[in-house]
Amino acid sequence: MNQELDRFESLYALFDESVPALLATNIANIRYLLNQPTLFDPDFGGFMLIKKGLAILFVDSRYIAKASTANLGCDIRQLTGSPWVMAASAIDELEIKRVGFEANNLSVAQWEALKERTKAELVPLKSFVEEERLIKGEKEIKNLSRAAAISDNVFSEILKVVQPGLREIDVAMEIDYRMKKAGADGSSFETIVASGPHSAFPHAGAEDRLLQLGDFIKMDFGAVYSGYHADMTRTIVMGPASKRQRQVYGGVKVAQQLVLDKLKVGMTGAEADAVARESFLAIGMADKFSHNLGHGLGLEVHEGPSLGPKNNKRLEKNMVFTVEPGLYFEGFGGVRIEDMVVMRENGVEVLTKSSKELIEIG
Repeated sequence: MNQELDRFESLYALFDESVPALLATNIANIRYLLNQPTLFDPDFGGFMLIKKGLAILFVDSRYIAKASTANLGCDIRQLTGSPWVMAASAIDELEIKRVGFEANNLSVAQWEALKERTKAELVPLKSFVEEERLIKGEKEIKNLSRAAAISDNVFSEILKVVQPGLREIDVAMEIDYRMKKAGADGSSFETIVASGPHSAFPHAGAEDRLLQLGDFIKMDFGAVYSGYHADMTRTIVMGPASKRQRQVYGGVKVAQQLVLDKLKVGMTGAEADAVARESFLAIGMADKFSHNLGHGLGLEVHEGPSLGPKNNKRLEKNMVFTVEPGLYFEGFGGVRIEDMVVMRENGVEVLTKSSKELIEIG
């Protein structure tokens, strides 16, 4: 369920005797529920307490003025001491006997501080709000599409900049700068520019290594637009590609296209992942694909759904996720091609439009 106009009502419908209330501490979930994807900084230290018919947002003095004037559709209280003392006090004040907490977000120390101060039973939850976030509304898809378009445009610009002798970190900084200049809130994650043998590491960072003729150059980056995260990867070659480079690149390109062609509503993440692995198996390279096929995108750069061997959740209309097969050879280099897609009724719509033909620079 995804209701962009009143997400609290959607959440209230999930409450029952086992989970009659929620203590939300994950900033992405708070932003989602408030339908305010950019309102707070990532280090926001507040929380929300939600029961059927009532939501209370607790914020410190840095955010109280902004929250009070933002028409958030919930009660607002200022934090004046320990968040866990105030949370426990509010839980008991509202006579809540059981309250769910976000187990993936609350530390053991925070859980202990809360448990010591409230009479309520604390119920660990791992994906309560996250399940609501899986299906994107059209406004969310529009923001993700804009983030993808900014990323595409920056890739086309960076191809004019890349040349031998530049450091990986120089290229990464140029990508980040150009995304921000083009209207992005910032970068979805630390931009990856990995060249030569360094490109064999699936999630290598950008380092001081100088780009050289003969290198694979793998660029993995994404813009954030209105709080929503893009993620794309393209791999190019500095100078003419060798026969082996063409073979590896072609293997990844074919595998990705097979997945894109076969993706449909109702397919599981594991089934999608298997399409890529079977393609690599057919060319004797299955052991060189070392990570999941993809992951969801939204208010976080890694969220549900997951496309991997162990994921049996079915893909549904309006889920947004990546398709990113890769092949990695230690000492030689690696190739990944990654696109953002949105699941539609008759297959996927690809949001990232950059060419996937092998690009040779110089």
